[in-house]
Amino acid sequence: MTLSAVTARRTLQPVPAPDISRVIKTSGPFYAAPLTGAATESLADEAERAVDNLSEQFEIWMRKDLEALRATWGEAQKPGACAEDYRQLYTAAHNITGAAPSYGFPAVARLSKSLCLLLSQTRPGGNAPLINLHVEACRAAIAAGPEGDASHSVADAVCDALERRVAARLTA
Repeated sequence: MTLSAVTARRTLQPVPAPDISRVIKTSGPFYAAPLTGAATESLADEAERAVDNLSEQFEIWMRKDLEALRATWGEAQKPGACAEDYRQLYTAAHNITGAAPSYGFPAVARLSKSLCLLLSQTRPGGNAPLINLHVEACRAAIAAGPEGDASHSVADAVCDALERRVAARLTA
């Protein structure tokens, strides 16, 4: 029998469904009564409180990410810093780039993305003043708090300036 004949025969045979009744226990049919106006309002209030609590956690997590960025930058500035130190700095910036928008810090995401671009083209010991500007701009944007008109306009101006400097440095 050829390989294609075996494959064809296998595909024609039905695959038995696994018995999952031991894992999933049902206690009978499930029915949920429609929510009343008061119950809907209570549920909405509870959801809003949960989001507020989570927002507080986002700011704490963002500050921890910033601490990691500043610590790795401190290591990368020491005499004898190596490529691994800069890789860890890049990783810290990259983590912020991914998390900051979800935490409500889009300006910080933009700054850390610019920093990642700069670091991808930087050898240990190079571009220290520009890297430091990015790290300090991230610190200032996080200190300003998540999303707000004032912090956005300042952060946008800083981001624009830093992105232009990174582009100029990388094309030089």
